[in-house]
Amino acid sequence: MVSQTSTGHQSFNNLHIKKKGILECDKHTLVTHIAVLHHSSALLVKYSTGHDGQPGWFLPNDDLHHLEHPDQAAKRILKEHVGVEDATLKLVEVESFVGNNETWHLIFDYLAFPRTMKVSTGPTVSDAKWFEIDKLPSAEEFAHHGWGKSVLLKHALAKAQSAATM
Repeated sequence: MVSQTSTGHQSFNNLHIKKKGILECDKHTLVTHIAVLHHSSALLVKYSTGHDGQPGWFLPNDDLHHLEHPDQAAKRILKEHVGVEDATLKLVEVESFVGNNETWHLIFDYLAFPRTMKVSTGPTVSDAKWFEIDKLPSAEEFAHHGWGKSVLLKHALAKAQSAATM
C-alpha cells in the first residue's frame, strides 16, 4: 500500500522514500561493509556526519540503495567514500542481527584489494587512513565498541592464513 507521510515522503508499508533511490525502512537495515586491504595494511575511515551516531574509526560502509545489489553497493562505497575505483572484491560473510535501533540488520561483509594505496575522501568522510594490521587503533577508538576491528581482524587473519596455505 502506498501512502504519503507527514514529512512528504512516500511510504510503501514499512518503507519510506527519503530521496531518489534511497529507501528507509523501520523494520530492516541492509548494509555493505568493506575491509579494504593492501598487503599488510587496512584502510579505515571516520565519517564527518556522525555516521550511525557513532564517533571513531569505521570500515567503509553504507546502506544499500533501493534495488541495489550488495556487489554494486560495495563498488559505489569504495568510489564515493574513498575514491577507489579499481579493486578486486570478495563477499566473505553475511551477518544478521537486531541492531540498537530495533531493526533487523543484514550486513554484507566484503574484502577489497585495491591496486594502489591512493585514496581520496568523499563528502561524508572526514578522514581515511591506512593502518598496518598489527598496529590498528584500539577497540575503543573504533565505532560500535570495536565491532569493525573484530570483523577486520577475523577476515584479515583468514586471508593471511589462506594465502599461507597456497
